[in-house]
Amino acid sequence: MALSPIITLTTDFGTTDYFVGVLKGVLIQNAPCSRIVDITHDISPHDIHSAAFVVQETVNYFPEGTVHLVVVDPGVGTARRKIILKYRKQFFVAPDNGVLTYLLVRQGSQVYGIKDTHENISPTFAARDHFAPVAAALSKGGSPDDLGHKISDPRQIEVLQEVQLGNPIRGRIVYFDRFGNAITNIRKTDVEEKLKAGQAFEAQLKETYQMEIKRNYQEGHEDKPNFIFNSSGWLEIFLPNTSAKLKFKLNLMDSISIHLN
Repeated sequence: MALSPIITLTTDFGTTDYFVGVLKGVLIQNAPCSRIVDITHDISPHDIHSAAFVVQETVNYFPEGTVHLVVVDPGVGTARRKIILKYRKQFFVAPDNGVLTYLLVRQGSQVYGIKDTHENISPTFAARDHFAPVAAALSKGGSPDDLGHKISDPRQIEVLQEVQLGNPIRGRIVYFDRFGNAITNIRKTDVEEKLKAGQAFEAQLKETYQMEIKRNYQEGHEDKPNFIFNSSGWLEIFLPNTSAKLKFKLNLMDSISIHLN
């Protein structure tokens, strides 16, 4: 017996207002057999950089046919496009504002501009009036070719991809988790031959520190930043039992340089 299709939700709506509930209501009306999974509704308002990171972290853990509805949309009501991305037989429905940046550069991704019906479309709630019905249609087996047309120029946030793998290794902070850990766009697979646990190196954030890769959070120093490769293989800056973000006044898109000895 086939399982019901999955629709995931990633938004900056929060849970104080009625927006998420209404969004789910539209999905249930249009795709009553679907299973709705909340990824998060706690993206900071309009923070497409963090949303992009969350989106690419979820794709490996859902089956073929999953539809991911991603609504972090500072340009709601403007002429910005609405798109469908097909990748690994999953679908992503989102505004064309760079929120799908990490997936757009992966081999095999296909992008479609969604047809605009201009019917009952609110200038402030496109998630309800346009994105949700498209996600529901896809979850019921609809084809992106019927809902839109292929495009070759989706918007990307280039700063998210700015990584230099020489000496120094350079990257940026692209996400903070709720513990205040700062996740960079430097991948373990790209630097593991250069950065090994216990190896000393010099890292420059807002200041310069002598550091090494830690094997777990409790190994970390309490008075200076610590580095670890996290569960997804990203280089992460942390403090044990407290927030590195607050302690060192870190911000999204802050640059980081690692000078190898």
